[in-house]
Amino acid sequence: MLVAEILLLLLYAAIEFAVGLLFAWAFARMFHVRLSTKTRLWMATAWAVLGVIPTALGLNGGL
Repeated sequence: MLVAEILLLLLYAAIEFAVGLLFAWAFARMFHVRLSTKTRLWMATAWAVLGVIPTALGLNGGL
């Protein structure tokens, strides 16, 4: 059961990372700025971490 929960959390983190990349792209388009690949990855990572922390701590229902 623990393995399934860890896999679900990793899947959730991957989805959050993809949403973070989409957010970085939309941010750059909206404000007409060029973001380096490193900046886009940092934005996506921050988005994913902030999205996964409540779930990992069991807040908002947890897994």
